[in-house]
Amino acid sequence: MAYGGTGKDGTGRRPRFVYLLTLAQRRVQAAIQGDVDGSTAARAGLLMALPPTGDGVPMKRLGTSLGLGAPALSGLLDRMARDGLVERRPDPADGRAWNITLTDAGRALRIEAARSAKLLNDRLCEGFDDAELTIVARWLEAAGTRFSREK
Repeated sequence: MAYGGTGKDGTGRRPRFVYLLTLAQRRVQAAIQGDVDGSTAARAGLLMALPPTGDGVPMKRLGTSLGLGAPALSGLLDRMARDGLVERRPDPADGRAWNITLTDAGRALRIEAARSAKLLNDRLCEGFDDAELTIVARWLEAAGTRFSREK
């Protein structure tokens, strides 16, 4: 449905953004899971959040950037460490904290995840011009900000 400001029935109702966003999220996550061997959206996100250089990222910062709480992040890291994709290393600046790094296998899967993410992003952008994509990006960023965990 194209949105011209008056709604399909002329009542002025806005599109059902919550429904549309939920549906889109489920389908994009399914596409991610089907595209990267053995990956989930959360696993692909974590792979992309870690630098390929081998530099560690503090666990707390990783959780914040991914929007994951400590228990969810810890479980994800446990599974990824078990699969040989990441390592936890003590933070030299804080003995209580951990830095997370990619292993060689994690870096290889990150390359595949990045390739798949680019293809998926290109597919999502098909049929839209730059002005439309700018508006969509602004809307999604606003939604992420308005409903962040920090608020």
